[in-house]
Amino acid sequence: MSENVTMRVLQTMEEFAIVVELQQKIWGMAKQDTVTPYIMNAMSHNGGSIIAAEIDGQMVGFCLGFAGKRDASVLLWSHMAGVLPEYQGRSIGFLLKQEQRTWALENGYDTISWTFDPLQRGNANFNLKHLGAIANTYHVNLYGEMTDAINAGLASDRLEATWHLHDEHVATLAEGVSPSPNEETFPDEAFLVRASDDIIAQPTSLTSDTYCIEIPYHISELKKHDKPQAIQWQLTVRQAMLAAFEQGYAARDFIVGDGRCWYVLKKE
Repeated sequence: MSENVTMRVLQTMEEFAIVVELQQKIWGMAKQDTVTPYIMNAMSHNGGSIIAAEIDGQMVGFCLGFAGKRDASVLLWSHMAGVLPEYQGRSIGFLLKQEQRTWALENGYDTISWTFDPLQRGNANFNLKHLGAIANTYHVNLYGEMTDAINAGLASDRLEATWHLHDEHVATLAEGVSPSPNEETFPDEAFLVRASDDIIAQPTSLTSDTYCIEIPYHISELKKHDKPQAIQWQLTVRQAMLAAFEQGYAARDFIVGDGRCWYVLKKE
């Protein structure tokens, strides 16, 4: 990446208004569905942050988070993170998340959490492989029916990512060290969900230390051209993940190769 990308914590209503425009451009959102400048202003004054990525003074991406609480633990909930389509694939998203991690550590947080669509290969690979987050919570239809350009067509199922900011693996990845290539091979019986002529779901009585859950390589294309198959994928992955998480497994890695991709789940 040759651009000089700068990161900046936003403070003003005028800056927050630009973030509203970014939300519309990145996700095809209607304006009434965006996080408003008023809400962002409240976040920024109450334990949260709105961070922008800029190139030559132009805002090209952002992430925003607010203070959250789970049981006795305080965390930063990263509600949104995105980069304009024409600037994607240039590591700007990675830089934004690392800036958010730095800000969180400086402000007393040990953990950042967020949700993502478990069927989106790019998000899964980024969150688990490149950031080092893990996932062991599955939310069924978390946001109800969504109508934006990316999410329309399926239930809004979400995986919850947990990013342990002091974790050694997370810290190593933050320094720009490339993730280690996967050298482990997985037999068919390790796959709770895998693609063949039909989607196959294996029995949910789990006894091994490691299992895999495959997802479609191009879910967006599948939603356009074979919606019933896309829905079947979602239901099958949902069933497998709920069963695995209930039995103490967590998604700790994501593998992409030869036109296939899958989660790697380990017993915690």
